[in-house]
Amino acid sequence: MRRHVLGLGALAMLLTACGGNTGDPVATPAGTASAAASATGDAAASPTGSTASPTPAGLPSPQPSPTPTGENIAGCVTADMGKIFKYTRDGTVTKGVIMGKGKVGAVVSYERRGTVCDWLPLAERLVAEGRRVLLFDRNDVVNPEKDTVEMARRLHDAGVEKVFLVGGSMGGRQSVLAAGMLKFPVAGVISVSGGTTLPEDVTALKAPFLQVTADEDSTAPLDQVQAVYEEAKKSADRQLLVLNGREHASALFTAAQGDKALQAITAFVTKHSR
Repeated sequence: MRRHVLGLGALAMLLTACGGNTGDPVATPAGTASAAASATGDAAASPTGSTASPTPAGLPSPQPSPTPTGENIAGCVTADMGKIFKYTRDGTVTKGVIMGKGKVGAVVSYERRGTVCDWLPLAERLVAEGRRVLLFDRNDVVNPEKDTVEMARRLHDAGVEKVFLVGGSMGGRQSVLAAGMLKFPVAGVISVSGGTTLPEDVTALKAPFLQVTADEDSTAPLDQVQAVYEEAKKSADRQLLVLNGREHASALFTAAQGDKALQAITAFVTKHSR
């Protein structure tokens, strides 16, 4: 396991993630903000070869959740969760949804093999805190960052005054690139396991920038994530949170470190919503 020393800011976040009392890691002053948390996402894994316990006699077997029959996105987002809309680019029609209310909101771009369903833990947390969230099915064509740009414009036109761009893996790079293509400044960019983001992608980035990653995620090598952090010198508030584990992108939210990842993102949004 590799470690990177980023100065006093990194020490503060290290103590916080390990149970110290230095405060919220995202609330540290602008500058370095790296942390190593204390548990891996493998702690709850079953031993190799183990099988699930049978349902005791006399008790009903658990039933899977029914598939929605009405309008939905990926079978997990339904019309009662927000306003579903259709989006067309290059002849391909996809769907999106705007959840929640408020003047602060986030556009979420998921990872390569992900879906909108994987990001519901974050979306629901943000909505509970009075934010709006736009989730959308990616149009798998060239330049997917153009979809993120269009979604940000849609959220802005819906009355959101502070727009954050959030993405996992390739969605993180979509968010970084989209921030430079919009005509209005974004409130912040959040990249979760941004293994495809290149240092040159953030050279001109001025918006506050939070990276969240796991130190043993082979898809997002820590050296590369660190290089992106170092290059984002123009960012108004660059932060890097490193958690112990192997989980990639949205998988971080349901792992042992999930609450730390979610708290870091929501705290960053709160900080830059003022």
